[in-house]
Amino acid sequence: MFSWITHNLTVFFGSIVTLAGVIAGLIHSSKADANSAVRERTDLEKFILKTVKDDNEDLRKRYDGLASKFDEMDKDYDKFKDYHDQIVKKLQEQIDLKEEENRNLRQKNAALKKENAAYRARYGKLEE
Repeated sequence: MFSWITHNLTVFFGSIVTLAGVIAGLIHSSKADANSAVRERTDLEKFILKTVKDDNEDLRKRYDGLASKFDEMDKDYDKFKDYHDQIVKKLQEQIDLKEEENRNLRQKNAALKKENAAYRARYGKLEE
């Protein structure tokens, strides 16, 4: 009987030790998984930050060149606009002069028509 109790106690303690080992293994693997997840998350955050930083640097380099080109085009446009305004002003002055000349010619033409009408009234119409 003593051997039977000893045997059962040995099996019981062996079961308890096995159960404690399984529990300890589960706790260890759970902590390892948590540490692994934290490590993976940290690595992923570092990767995302590096990717965003690299993309921003690339875009900044690309658009810095475009900004200088845009500024140059803006200056060229301003020069062209000034040149255009000068040409429009000169053309408007020429138009104003031509309109004044046209008015003067119309007045002169009207005076000549009156003189011609007076001549015809006095001497009659010329025969051809």
